[in-house]
Amino acid sequence: MHRDPCRHFLNRGPLHLLPAISSIVLALLPPAVGLPAKAEWLPPYEYPYSDAPPPSVYQSRRHRVLQHLGPRSLLLVFAADPRLRNGDVYYPYRQSSWLWYLTGVPEPGAVLLLSSQGITVGEQRLRELLFLPDRNPTLERWEGPRMGPTEAERLLQLRALPRSQFDSLLLSVLAETDTLYIVALPTPMMRLPLSGRLLPAEREEKEWLRERSPRVVLRQGFPPLARMRAKKDSAEIRLIRRAIAITANALHQLWRQARPGIGEWELLATLEGAFRNQGADGTAFPTIVASGPNACILHYTSARRRVQENELVLVDCGAEYAGYAADITRTFPISGRFTTEQRAIYEAVLEAQDSALAACRPGLPFWLPHQRALSVLQRRLTELGLLKAPDDIRQYFPHATSHHLGLDVHDVGPTDTLRPGFVIAVEPGLYIPPGSPCDQRWWGIGVRIEDDVLITETGAEVLSATVPRRVEDIESLLSRPIRSPQRR
Repeated sequence: MHRDPCRHFLNRGPLHLLPAISSIVLALLPPAVGLPAKAEWLPPYEYPYSDAPPPSVYQSRRHRVLQHLGPRSLLLVFAADPRLRNGDVYYPYRQSSWLWYLTGVPEPGAVLLLSSQGITVGEQRLRELLFLPDRNPTLERWEGPRMGPTEAERLLQLRALPRSQFDSLLLSVLAETDTLYIVALPTPMMRLPLSGRLLPAEREEKEWLRERSPRVVLRQGFPPLARMRAKKDSAEIRLIRRAIAITANALHQLWRQARPGIGEWELLATLEGAFRNQGADGTAFPTIVASGPNACILHYTSARRRVQENELVLVDCGAEYAGYAADITRTFPISGRFTTEQRAIYEAVLEAQDSALAACRPGLPFWLPHQRALSVLQRRLTELGLLKAPDDIRQYFPHATSHHLGLDVHDVGPTDTLRPGFVIAVEPGLYIPPGSPCDQRWWGIGVRIEDDVLITETGAEVLSATVPRRVEDIESLLSRPIRSPQRR
């Protein structure tokens, strides 16, 4: 039955209006004598990582950067910009890896200033200075406690000023500067939606600088810092090991849940829930759970398909812990046993990875692991009848084998020679999508095997070695009664 809401509201009589009227009257009254008109309570700030590197580690990194700065040079490192998701909702914040590496500050709005000759602040001459937004009681009631300059000085042992003082201080410092380095612009490019024009931030900043300090040269990037980040120190290796251990444990939990008929999304939820349960910040990159032909899509992240009997599942995942990434890929048969064709492709990839791992040694070329893997895959696919010519391998293996790993899953670093302290991923793969120019029995098979490797003084250590990768180990792990999942 239709009811007129207005008539119903009026027929209830005047008494029900008293609470609303009382609220309006109270809001109009002046505050009681002796009570503050606005609470200024600030929630206590606690640094989010109890096992983070001590301030001395960050200090040492900054001092090494200062040694590479030329005379009358200034280097700025900006925090990452918050990213809008939709409406007034933002993506979870992730700090710029550059600023994280040099300060450990996890929050937006920060700027690190490093000066070769030093800048005058009060009666001090400082070569390093951090700017942070002041604490804001209203904002922190909504979003939680922030560090603020005072807490930053105490926790990081680094002189800090309010972010509001940065603009005026920068103009005065530029008068003593010849070269200004900006390590990375938070938003390097913006596309205008109507014209399609690109607005490069570097060009705009150069014009701004030309108007105010025409003799200052602006340079984006600072190669010595990139080289520093490539060689991981002991504090970084410890955190990378933790991220890898979390990821390895999560993969074992996923295998206990895997069964024919399960949804890719269920496996993804198991994996990412296990990350969080072990204290990870979340994922280092969008998780890939790809079954059947989806495994032939290199960066498949939809996870909307149910896994069918006798299919392979490719899982490429990595937890992020204290800013550091893991990156591990395993491919396994959902029914517990590889088919003949699946096993042939899997063992080809496994042999390629073994050959690549053997080439992970200090002093060898960075691209040698890829070349070794490529050679194995060319030979094995030729033997299986999938290749007519060696160069055809690109249609089944379209990516490189190795990349640096650290604060970014594809971390910065040189690609000339492998050096002690490098952490790299080794990930050969083969992908044979339906419609490929080969026998149909190979169609829909996608295999990738990826491990994280630390280059040492004498060789290499596979940091993710606890995750099974050989056929017999995987099949043994999955040997259990197959259960059908409850349909949802």
